[in-house]
Formats: sequence, structure tokens, C-alpha cells
Amino acid sequence: MATKLDPHHLVALMNYAFKDKQDGFARRLDPSLHTLKGGIVDNHETNVRTFPILDALAHISVSRKESQVVAIGLQLNSRKKEIRLTVAENKKVTDGLVNHLTKVWRKLQALSCEYEKNRSGRWDKSQPRSPEMPKDVGHSLKIEIFRDIYQYSLEKQMKRIDKWYKGLAHFMKELLRRRVFLDLQGFELSLYEAVVALMLAVEVVSKFHDNPKVQLTESEWELVYLRSILANELVRIVLADRKEFGCEILAQELGDQLSEDPFQLRRALEKLTSLPCHIETLFRFAHSPRLRPALQYRLFTSAVPGMTHTVKLPASPEEWKSFLEVACHKRYDFQKTHAVELAERFGSSKWVCPVHCECGLIQYLRTRQGNEWDHIPPFSYIGVSKLSCSACRIWIEALNEQSGRKFYTRGSHGKWYWPWGIPGADGPLMGVMARKVLDEYLTYLASRKLLRSGSESSGASSDGAEHGLSDDDRKDVVAECAAIVQDRGGSGFGFFDA
Repeated sequence: MATKLDPHHLVALMNYAFKDKQDGFARRLDPSLHTLKGGIVDNHETNVRTFPILDALAHISVSRKESQVVAIGLQLNSRKKEIRLTVAENKKVTDGLVNHLTKVWRKLQALSCEYEKNRSGRWDKSQPRSPEMPKDVGHSLKIEIFRDIYQYSLEKQMKRIDKWYKGLAHFMKELLRRRVFLDLQGFELSLYEAVVALMLAVEVVSKFHDNPKVQLTESEWELVYLRSILANELVRIVLADRKEFGCEILAQELGDQLSEDPFQLRRALEKLTSLPCHIETLFRFAHSPRLRPALQYRLFTSAVPGMTHTVKLPASPEEWKSFLEVACHKRYDFQKTHAVELAERFGSSKWVCPVHCECGLIQYLRTRQGNEWDHIPPFSYIGVSKLSCSACRIWIEALNEQSGRKFYTRGSHGKWYWPWGIPGADGPLMGVMARKVLDEYLTYLASRKLLRSGSESSGASSDGAEHGLSDDDRKDVVAECAAIVQDRGGSGFGFFDA
């Protein structure tokens, strides 16, 4: 029965069922459960380290405030010493994005050369980690890369700041009301110092954003860089506290005292540091001697054309009711009400549905394009700027069951979006996907007790050398931040006035 149902109709149905909420199937990829092919070197553990690198490249490719998701695939031709990044968006990939990636890649190549020059034969391949080296190696080049990426992604970063900045400042003021300022220590002191550094970095960037004609000086960009890296360093400590529950425990404590819902402290910190964290991941990439071959090869980039799929949904309550009866294998009382709501929600029967970027990219990599890269297997892991939706997750799962070559993204956030289109909607894959989506719909109905008994939707870090600040830089930035706070009242209250 499921194979006769159009999976597009079922995806629309799941969008209606869950609205903007998660479906309970959110999950992250566990690399140990899969055989991954086509990496930079012939070593599973080393290739797993490329996951956050591909995600970082996708993340820094986002420049628009809204409706932009990017996916990136990797192919490596070791015989010709060539590497190709294939880029897809939910819409058209612009020349500006391709040029941005190419520019960043070249500077990462230069940074990799600086690290190699300073490594001077000190690395033994048997060592599990890259050797540490002076923090000032590549300092000016790292600031330059940081500036280029931050400027390109400024609009998206400012959206994150606009969403989370005031709430975080309010949270910190409430925390200071309940603590003796000078007695902050451990987790709470790290949190305080992280937020101060973060907000002082935002303060400088906002000056540039509010008036783009006023370019930041080199010294101002260095300030943004130093404060952002310090914030990253401290936020990692905060997020790891008490087996990664410290943020939730503190937010719950303050929420109870204020008789309000707990502030999403972890999410605020992750969102506000996401861009600098992904930039640090790229610095680790440049530092890694094991991954250095990728940055020695000649780079090619390819853009996936935007794809759409025209879908005709049931147009009336009667048609939706008939569809629900087929999906549920029998009639139920709820179907009449749901059918009316479905017809009202989706209205027009014909939809032009975009193919989400990870699905479009995978389809592109599976299809012969008539060039030499047709013979180079792509890496199994697809980098994404955002977790996959549930429909994309299921399409990839269905494809992996039907195909010899497997593909993976870092996971799903468990939300259902509409409109949503399948790339190349032919063959048995349609039936497999329909069955999988239907199973989840029936599970949803059973959880709502609508079936009788028996009828039953940004880390960014990778292993490798740390790229924090030198001891002197760290002391200077901490002292500078403390001095600014002192100038604004000393207790911290004045500083956190949003």
C-alpha cells in the first residue's frame, strides 16, 4: 500500500502534523557505525576529522540572513594531485560564493605552508596529535582569514547577534544579582569572562555593520579576532561543565527564581560563537600534517544547478480524506477534521518544490556529468551549514539502502519542511521513501492515541592542535576586557545593560 503513496504527499502530511516542532527523531551521525569512503588519506580516524572541516566550509559559505543552506562535497584525485569541492544551495550557487571559497582556500594553503615551515621535521607520524608550535605562527594570516570570512558572513552573524545578544545580557545581569561579583569562580567565572569577551567583540563589529562605509582598521580586526578566540576558548569550558549539563542547571536555577522559562544559555553561546568556532576548525585543518595533502593539491570548484520538483497535492478535503484512509489502511474519525485542515493549510494543489541542497548535491555526485571527475569517487560525508530536515534524512537513508555508495550528513534536527522536493523522482526509491515516511506518520498517530490498538529539525570543532591565544595575548585580552568592565562600573551590572 505504501508504494502507491506519493512521498511528497506524506512529507506535506508530516509538515502539517508537526508544524514547526521536532518529530522526536532528531539524531547525530555516529561515524563508528559506518564505513566511510573517498577521504583525503587511507585512514578512517584521519578522514573522520574532515567532517567538521567540510561542515565549516559550508557554514562560512552562508552570507544571507534568511533561507540559505549550503552543502559541500569533496573529491580527491591523488594521481593528478587535484581536489574538487562541489557546492550546492537550496537556490542558485552564486559566483561570489565560489570566489569566496577559492579565496579562503588559497589563504589556508598559505597558512598550511607557514605551519609546515615552522614544524621543521619535529612531527613523528606515530604521534596521535600534531606538534604544538608558537601561537604567533601565522598570526597575521589568521587575522586576515578571520576578517575575510567574518565580512562575507556578516549579515548572517548579525542576525544571530540580534536574536541572542539581549537575552544573554539579561541572563548575565540576573546571575550577577544573585552572586557576589568578586566571588565568581569556576564555571560561572568562565561564563562571565566568555560573555564579556564575546560582547566586546560584537561591539566592534557592530560599528562596521551599522555603517559599512566606515571600514575597521587592522588593529580593530585584531581586537575582534583576539576577543572571539578567547570567547571560544572559554565557551568550550562552559559547555563541557558537569558532563555538558552545567548550562542547563544554571539556567533552570535562575528560571525558577524568576518564575519564568529557563533561558537557552547553551544555544545562545553556541549560536554566538558558531562562526568563530568554524573559522578555528579551518585553522586546525591548515595545521594538520596528516591532512596537508588536501591543501597541496590544485583546487577545482563546481556548482550544482538548483533543482525543483513540481508536485500536485490533494486539492480538497475529500481528496485529503481519501489519502488519509489509504495511508492508515482504514477509516478513523479524526481523518475528516484533519482533511479539512490539510486542505486549508496547503490550498493550491500544484507546488514547485525546491530540492534541498544536500539531496541535490548527492544526486549530482551520483550522476555522470561527462567529465574526468565522474571516475573519482566522492567522499561519503557531505558537509552542511545546517542539520538536515527529516525528509532529507529519510531520503538519504532510503538511497543508502538502494545504492552501493553511501552518503551521510552530520545529522537531522527533526523538523519537516514544506515545500520539499525529491531529486530524480523515479524508480523503487520513491516506494522505499514512502514506506519510511508512512511508518513515522503512523508512529506519530499512535503516540497521539489516534489509532486503535493493533493498528500501530550550529560543533564545530575537530581533534588536532589547539589554536588558542599565546599566554601573553591571553593575559592581555583578559586584562583589557576587565579594564573596560571596570571603566563601566566595576560590578558588571553596567556592562550588561542591553
